[in-house]
Amino acid sequence: MITMSDYASYLLCAWGAWARRQASGALGYPRVSPMFRDAPVATGYASKPPLGLDVTDVQATDAAVQRLSAGDRRLCVEVYQHGGTTVEIAARLGVHRQRVPERLRRIHHELLGHLNDIAAGVDTSRSLSA
Repeated sequence: MITMSDYASYLLCAWGAWARRQASGALGYPRVSPMFRDAPVATGYASKPPLGLDVTDVQATDAAVQRLSAGDRRLCVEVYQHGGTTVEIAARLGVHRQRVPERLRRIHHELLGHLNDIAAGVDTSRSLSA
C-alpha cells in the first residue's frame, strides 16, 4: 500500500532528477546520433520523464517546492538532488541525523498541501501577506 508520504517522495525523486538535468543543461539524446542515424526524425528517441509523470507534474512539484521555507527547500535539494546517506545529509546541513527523516515527513505533508493549492489555483503568497 502506497502512503501519501511515499507519493510525495516519488514526486520529489522525479523533481530531483529533473532539477539535476536542468542544472546540467542535459536535454536527452542529440537529434543526430550514430546509433539512431537512420531513424525517422519525429519518432521519439528522447529522454522521457518517469512513468506516470509528465513535465507539467514536475513543474507543479517545483512550484510547490518553491513555496516551502528556505530551510525545507535546502533539505529537499540535499536529499533529492545531491543524495547520500542520512548521516551524510545531516552532516552537510549541520543537524542531528534523526532530524532529517522527521523533517522530511513534515515536508511531504506540506508539499502535498501546496500541490493541492496549486491545482485549485490558490495563490498562498498573496493570502499569507494579506
